[in-house]
Amino acid sequence: MKVAISTTSGGLDDKVSEVFGRAVSFTIVDIENGEVKNVEVVRNDFAVRGGGAGVAVSQFLVDKGVNAVITGNVGPNALAVLSSAGVKVYRGGGLKVKEAIEKLVRGELEEITTPSQPKMGRWRRQ
Repeated sequence: MKVAISTTSGGLDDKVSEVFGRAVSFTIVDIENGEVKNVEVVRNDFAVRGGGAGVAVSQFLVDKGVNAVITGNVGPNALAVLSSAGVKVYRGGGLKVKEAIEKLVRGELEEITTPSQPKMGRWRRQ
């Protein structure tokens, strides 16, 4: 299973970002038999777009073959792109990446099936 986690700087010791489309980076991990086999940190170049960041990064992650996403919040358009591609989205905002992965493997993360309200401008949190 390939999982993308929205992060603020990237890596297993980082925290899961509360935002998805405007997250600074994504930590992408390959999980086999419940163990992390590969870790890749990707800078989110779509975060600086004026609009459509969530849709763009969703399509990017789908194209990378991601099966699941862990984040804090996700907007309606991004969730639609991910869902239509069969990518499951899970809530893990504020957790350490390593902890979020462990909870995902154990089936302890809440699946996000409805979009979050947008957090724009100065109210947006990383």
